[in-house]
Amino acid sequence: MFHVKHELINIKYCPICESEESTLFLSVKDHNVSADVFKICKCVSCGFVYTNPRPSLDTIGDYYKSEDYISHSGTKKGLVNSVYHLVRNYQIGRKEALISSLAKEKTILDVGCGTGEFLSFCETKNWVVSGTEPDKNARKINPLKESVFESIYSSELKNKTFKVITMWHVLEHVYNLKDDIVRLKNLLDSNGHIIVAVPNHESFDAKNYGENWAAYDVPIHLYHFRKKDIKSLFSKLGFTLKSIKPLIFDSYYISLLSEQKKGGNKFAAIKNGLISNIKAKKNKNYSSLIYILQKNE
Repeated sequence: MFHVKHELINIKYCPICESEESTLFLSVKDHNVSADVFKICKCVSCGFVYTNPRPSLDTIGDYYKSEDYISHSGTKKGLVNSVYHLVRNYQIGRKEALISSLAKEKTILDVGCGTGEFLSFCETKNWVVSGTEPDKNARKINPLKESVFESIYSSELKNKTFKVITMWHVLEHVYNLKDDIVRLKNLLDSNGHIIVAVPNHESFDAKNYGENWAAYDVPIHLYHFRKKDIKSLFSKLGFTLKSIKPLIFDSYYISLLSEQKKGGNKFAAIKNGLISNIKAKKNKNYSSLIYILQKNE
C-alpha cells in the first residue's frame, strides 16, 4: 500500500441532478491500495450517492495498482479469484445471448474490456468486435490488441458506430459521467442499445455489510447506483430503459470480498449471498443489475 495521500477534488454538484446540497452517507476505507478513508455523499435533492471528494483524473490510476484488481491482472490465485473466474466464464455465454437478442447486425463495442475474455467469446459467435481499455497492462494481455483502444475518444473510433455497446461493471468508474454517456450515444447506431451492469447499493448485501460492502470500492468506484438513478440519468441523455435483469452470482462474490474486509468467513458470505438473492426475488434489488437501454431517435 502507498501512503502518500493525493490531493482530492471536491465535487460541487450532484453528477445526476446537479444539486449543490449533499450530506454524508458513509465513510469507507480503501482496502486495496492506500488504506485511506473516503467519504460517500448523498444528494439532498435526488438521493444519488457518490464518492466525494475523489482523486484527480491524473492520480486516480494509482488506486488501481493492486494485485487484487482481478479484471486487469488475470490472476487466479486464492479462493476469491478462483470464484471470480468460474462465475465470469459461466456468465460470458449468458451475456452474449442477451446481446444477440437485441441486434441482428453484430457490431459491438465493449467499454472497459479488461483482458478481453468477453470480446473474444463474442468473436467466436461472429460478432465484429471493438473494445476500449485505459489500463495498458490489461491491453497487453488482451488477445484482441488491434481491436482494443485506450478510450472511447480514440481516433480509431472516430467514424465507427455500433449496434450494441456494453459496460460490464464500468459505469461506476467513469470519471466524466454525462460527457462519456453522450459520447457513447454518438457511437450507437439508430435504435442501438447500451448494456450497463453496476452494483446496487439498495441490495440486502449492501445494507448488511455497510461500510465493508466490497462494491463501494472507494475511490475507484466514483458512483453508487440505484435503479432510480440509472433510469433518471439515461433518460435525461436520450435513452429509454427497456428492462432490468439480475446478476445472480454477484451477491456471493461481493459477499466473499466483504467478509474479507471485515475479517469474517466464507460460510457467512455464502449465507448472506443466498439471503440477498431470496429477498431480491420480491423487491428486485439484486446485488448487481443489468440495465438494457435503447437510444431514442
